[in-house]
Amino acid sequence: MIRTSLLAGFATLALLSAPAMAQNITSLNNTAAGVGNVAVQNAFTKQSGGGFLGGPNIISMGNTAAGVGNLAIQNGTVLQKSPKVGPLGVPFGGGNHFQANNLSAGFGNFAKQNAFGIQK
Repeated sequence: MIRTSLLAGFATLALLSAPAMAQNITSLNNTAAGVGNVAVQNAFTKQSGGGFLGGPNIISMGNTAAGVGNLAIQNGTVLQKSPKVGPLGVPFGGGNHFQANNLSAGFGNFAKQNAFGIQK
C-alpha cells in the first residue's frame, strides 16, 4: 500500500516536472570548406523560457572558412529571456547561454561574423 502511494507520487512528480523544465537549444553553423567556396548565413532567434521553473536558453553559433580561398559570413541576432522569479516570489529559472565561434583556417580564407545578443 505504501509502495503504491510512493510510486504514484513519483509518477505525478515526473509528469509535472517535464514541462516545467523545458529548455530551448539552438545551434547555428555556417561552413565554407574546400576551394573557392562562399557560405553566407543570416539568422534571427528568439528564445523564451517558460514553465514552472523555466529551463535554460542555449544558443551556439559557429562560422568556419577552411581550405583555400573560401569566404564564410554569418550574421546572428539572438534574444533570450528566462523567468527569474518563480512561484511565491522565489528566484528560479534557467540561465541564458550564448556562444559564438569564428574560424578561418588555411590559405586565403576570410571568415566574418556579426553577433548581437540580448539576454534578460
